[in-house]
Amino acid sequence: MTITVPAFSWNKDDWASLGEMADGFDEYRPPYSTALDGRQLTVSGRYVDTGESFTLEQRFDGKELHWTMYDSTGSQSGVETFELFEMQPGLFYLHYRRSGESHPVVLSAALDLTSGQITGAIGMLGLDSQPHLARQRWFQGQIDGSGATAEDAHPVTDELIGRRIRYSYSSDDVYDHLYLNQNLFTWICLGGAELGVGDTDSCTYWKLRDNIYLFSWLEKNVGVEGMVLIDLNAYRTVGIQFGIDQQSGELVNITMGSYAREFPRTPSVDQARPAPTAAVEPGAR
Repeated sequence: MTITVPAFSWNKDDWASLGEMADGFDEYRPPYSTALDGRQLTVSGRYVDTGESFTLEQRFDGKELHWTMYDSTGSQSGVETFELFEMQPGLFYLHYRRSGESHPVVLSAALDLTSGQITGAIGMLGLDSQPHLARQRWFQGQIDGSGATAEDAHPVTDELIGRRIRYSYSSDDVYDHLYLNQNLFTWICLGGAELGVGDTDSCTYWKLRDNIYLFSWLEKNVGVEGMVLIDLNAYRTVGIQFGIDQQSGELVNITMGSYAREFPRTPSVDQARPAPTAAVEPGAR
């Protein structure tokens, strides 16, 4: 069967809108978890970019999350609706939008109650001088009382580099990722509203557990923050896309999930570096 792919354009206004693309991405999303209902988690954390320390208190109360953050600027708090997923026993993915901000802000993180470690980012939109671009500020921390230490925080990893993985977010929406190096990956849509569209964007990789990763990217074209917990033991993912629709200007803030399939790895540059071959004399074999 041959699939007719639309002519490619670099003009983002020719792409399917972000809202249209995201429609239906919840079909393969994992079920919500209530495992933390009634619990309060206090995290002693630090921002990755500056090393500045903070304390984050989060209390899960039914459909509400009560949070307070203390850092060098003072304290900030809110009560939010939230989405929580348990991907492996004790390993959660948390996402919520912070209210009371002058621009759209979300917090997305992997919480490992087994190890006591948390890694995540605060995503931001609507900032000058390029308000359509997404930005994120990474943080890591340890859950108080867990015995976890900063020395054992989730490490940056290169274990996905060179791998090609296909993700189906719904019965229609299919994407390939090719992880190129520590800073770049290529994505291409093989089915769904963005069929035939692809790009290469900046990315970040963390290792959470064996064969489980937190992967994030920032799209330069349509201003999206994407963050996905990739479980290559179960070949399942959960994550978010957070951005401003390039056509309507409306906020898109979704959680999504997928089933995954991996293809043979692409060899590293050192394993497959082209080089001149030895000269072969005429008639030689």
